[in-house]
Amino acid sequence: MPKYQIENIKLVIADANRQLRSSLKGVLGQHGYRGMIDAGDIETLEEVIRYSNPDVLLCDINLDGDVCDLVKRVRHNQLGPNPFLGVILFIEEPNEEIVRKASEAGLDDLQIKPVVAGKVINRVEYLIEKRKPFVVTTDYIGPDRRKAARPGTQQIPSVQVPNTIAEKAKGNFNPQKFQREIKKALWDINAQKIERHIFQVGYLVDRIVPAYENSEINKQSMEMVVRLLKVSRDIIDRLEESDFKHISDLAGTLETVTKSLWNSGTAPKHKDLELLPELSAALSATFKTNSNASNVAHKIRSSVQEKYKN
Repeated sequence: MPKYQIENIKLVIADANRQLRSSLKGVLGQHGYRGMIDAGDIETLEEVIRYSNPDVLLCDINLDGDVCDLVKRVRHNQLGPNPFLGVILFIEEPNEEIVRKASEAGLDDLQIKPVVAGKVINRVEYLIEKRKPFVVTTDYIGPDRRKAARPGTQQIPSVQVPNTIAEKAKGNFNPQKFQREIKKALWDINAQKIERHIFQVGYLVDRIVPAYENSEINKQSMEMVVRLLKVSRDIIDRLEESDFKHISDLAGTLETVTKSLWNSGTAPKHKDLELLPELSAALSATFKTNSNASNVAHKIRSSVQEKYKN
């Protein structure tokens, strides 16, 4: 393996066990890591992520508070300046529910306790050399976990995201350039997220409208209405700084109609049920210009990324 400048990589070690934190810091320090910060609780960890901008998070999944939610907020650019930091979580037992929840949060790797420093070092080196690209779905932003695309499912492209771990290890890190790369990657992710959302709108509308028309409204259909509200609002928020106001306006109208449907309870307005499929089709059409489903997504990326070239 090439000799890397690992002393420049900033790691945060988060675990309630002070002895574990101290021991891991000691072994990592002997290996050559110098930039290490530790946190004994989730409140301290949030502060470290927000203000110290680490490159790698090493964290016990059972730290007080919801660690998976914290990781998800990082990935969705709601906590800290770098949504692409490396995330390695420690777990006591790899039961199915915990593994699923951790994977859905967007982690890079999962290590079973007791923590073995050598394995941690190997995983950090893997993030330097072979970090997986990210994928974006309606609910997920994070490393690509797919082994192969399922037949009949939508093909979702991957995104090569900025990697401070590799850049620092190879001596190529430039803070100003990296911030520009983050902004560009975020807009690439935004565009893909909007595209995923629009497919989700179609899926939901195709199920909500028949349920209301056939008086088959149940808990599941009501949950779908709530989901449609959240998806339409997220489209609006993600297009806030773009030149694609017409898509945002469509999503805004969709949100208004969906709110009206929700407020109508079990007696929906006929106009709302007519408008939902029309709005879904209009949103879908924006991503199918000239039979190219990524045409508008590409234009959104290009439009906004122009602002970050210099």
